[in-house]
Amino acid sequence: MKTSHLLVSLLAAAAVLGGCATTGAATAPEAAAALPPIAGTQNARLADLAARELDRRARYDPESLAAVAPELRALAQALAEPAPGPALAGRVAGGGTLPPAPADMLDAPSLWHGVHLASYRIYANAVSGWAELQARFPEQLGDREARLAAVTLPGRGDFLRLEAGPYDSLAQAREACAVIERAGAYCMPVEFAGLPLADFVPAAPH
Repeated sequence: MKTSHLLVSLLAAAAVLGGCATTGAATAPEAAAALPPIAGTQNARLADLAARELDRRARYDPESLAAVAPELRALAQALAEPAPGPALAGRVAGGGTLPPAPADMLDAPSLWHGVHLASYRIYANAVSGWAELQARFPEQLGDREARLAAVTLPGRGDFLRLEAGPYDSLAQAREACAVIERAGAYCMPVEFAGLPLADFVPAAPH
């Protein structure tokens, strides 16, 4: 199956999950009630939210999908034809393992929201800085994942940007930042990108 066909299928599935349709006949209460409830896991909730947002954009703002086209293609491929690979820590029902992320997804924009907390020159400082921030803001950061994104600022050099997330919505990220900023710390809602802190490989010194 070609990638373009997979993407169309994915967006069609998003329309079903989102409970949206173009005619009243297709959205009868009986038809909606027949769908099983969304599972209570974070991944299931994120999938449902993403499906609803994809359906909305596909109908009313299709141009905005260009920014996440690589990730959509990779997700469609992963859902239709999971590639075999080494077992990951996450496991699925029935005892199987989750497939590795497609290569196309590694550099794709994120569909999640995060918060930028600080920038560091040295990896070790980012690790200790994250631990301090988690201890200082347990309600906002205690159950979040830390990621690092390598950035180069013109005239300033290379930095490691510390981000935390994911948050299900921009509003949630802003709420977390509001609390953190009131305490005098820096916080800015951003796209949740970068690599997990534990998986980040610092660049060798020049």
